[in-house]
Amino acid sequence: MKLAKIRIENFRHLGAGGKPFELDFTDPLGRVRDFTLLVGPNTSGKTTVLDAIAAALGPSLEMPTLRPGFKLSPRTVVSRGALQAKVTCWLRFDDEEIRTADEVLKLAELPGFASALPPTPNLKLTWIYPDTKHNLSGGWSEFDHDPGGSVLLLTRNRIPFLLGTGRVTWDWLKRAGGAFTFDQERTGWGKTISRQVWNIIHGTTEAAAENPDLRTTDPRTILVDLALQSLVPSVNADPRALDPFAAIRDRYADVCAPRRIVGAVRDELNEFSIRFSDGRQEYGYEGLSSGEKMLLLLVIRFVSEHIHRSVVLIDELELNQHPLWQRRLLHMIPRMGDNNQIIATTHSPYLRDAVPPDAVIELGGLGDDSRAEGA
Repeated sequence: MKLAKIRIENFRHLGAGGKPFELDFTDPLGRVRDFTLLVGPNTSGKTTVLDAIAAALGPSLEMPTLRPGFKLSPRTVVSRGALQAKVTCWLRFDDEEIRTADEVLKLAELPGFASALPPTPNLKLTWIYPDTKHNLSGGWSEFDHDPGGSVLLLTRNRIPFLLGTGRVTWDWLKRAGGAFTFDQERTGWGKTISRQVWNIIHGTTEAAAENPDLRTTDPRTILVDLALQSLVPSVNADPRALDPFAAIRDRYADVCAPRRIVGAVRDELNEFSIRFSDGRQEYGYEGLSSGEKMLLLLVIRFVSEHIHRSVVLIDELELNQHPLWQRRLLHMIPRMGDNNQIIATTHSPYLRDAVPPDAVIELGGLGDDSRAEGA
């Protein structure tokens, strides 16, 4: 799934006063860019754009796309003097996603949805909030192809429900996209995660399943579990399948070298912990810099939630990163998953100047003239 264009009306300060705010995420040939950087100072509307996208797509995808700090209420969302906020998204789906949606429809045996897929890979979705007709708390979504549009968007969400039947595998998540939000705390864990991490976060006991407070999103716990599973794979594991821990370790090293993840060890209390190295000495998770922790949260989510063919929203991409790591991160992000669309924000002139000019959307000046000097 790719977002080609968005129109925002009366969402906070964007699109107010009868002047819709529009952004186009395509290149001069009409192809959706894999990477777009929204640039501007604080209060320029960068995060608001991400919030508008997340609010519009979340209900139709049935995914938790809103960042934890976002409060969905008429008072905090709708522009002053307006009755409703409206966000219109022009989405595109490739042939593989459409074929997968058709297969999932048949496997899920959903009544009333036979042959419901839209006749075109292009879909227009309009989200309206608050909903005054249908009493939906998350707002009302209209499609130019209904119910086909909603079915196509629900494909990824339906795959985990089919896993227990043995009709699909986790690899199917590479074939259907969604939307994922990384806020400035890099929190906001989703639902479409690997079976191993699902067991950690949601618990394997009845008590843990009934009490969500028992679950954990602690990256140390997740890394230790994945490291141990990497050492002792399942007897039924596909040898061709991706090793999540190896993927996290490699991508961490891509950005943070010479720092690297060593692996799981037993500490002095005979408990498992995760160890890192800076090339000279080893240290634990508590020895990580804030930039390393931010990067780990980013990488763990990309790997464990199988983020592919998705719209990925990242607020303040450069958070706590040294300029060298920022450049490495720019190189790595497009390779974090298959066919993702990254929409990131920044107020860093260095990051802005490190990407091609056609991948930058300026929402306000940064108070420097580095672009002009390089022109």
